[in-house]
Amino acid sequence: IGSLISMTAVIMLMFIVWEAFSAKRKVLQPELTTTNIEWIHGCPPPYHTFEEPAFVQVQE
Repeated sequence: IGSLISMTAVIMLMFIVWEAFSAKRKVLQPELTTTNIEWIHGCPPPYHTFEEPAFVQVQE
């Protein structure tokens, strides 16, 4: 019975992935926006970024 549950889950996953790619819906939130704090600092980040709270101001 465990293999049937696993097979059902795999089939559902394949359907969800296929439907997501075939529908070509618009992305609700782009992943590389300026509100993501990790893109503001370099690598490795300076020491003071861990001591001060991070505030992001969104301008629309």
